[in-house]
Amino acid sequence: MRLHMVPALFLVATSALAGCQGGSGPSQSAGMKYDPPNREFATGLGIAPPVTSDQAMAIAAEAAGGTAVAVDQETEGGELLFEVKVQTPGGRKEVEVRASDGGVVEIEPDDSD
Repeated sequence: MRLHMVPALFLVATSALAGCQGGSGPSQSAGMKYDPPNREFATGLGIAPPVTSDQAMAIAAEAAGGTAVAVDQETEGGELLFEVKVQTPGGRKEVEVRASDGGVVEIEPDDSD
């Protein structure tokens, strides 16, 4: 009986500790910059490059952990980016997604409100 409780206690302890980590993941209050841009979100969704604005919204929602509510295009350093607004439980985020390959460049709090 005791042997079966050890794995269960381990899972409970690690789950509790995971919630205590500060500053990791897209839910943090400061911005998160990816260098090089993170393609894992696009790959995980099965999205192949180049990406459309609708695909950029799906990638951004996955990356920020929320619902994409708006998208704009911009050019930065000669590179086409989608700037996606994502509503998360922790507030609104702005996610930059590269049009060329769906890579997430940056996630930061949206200060346009």
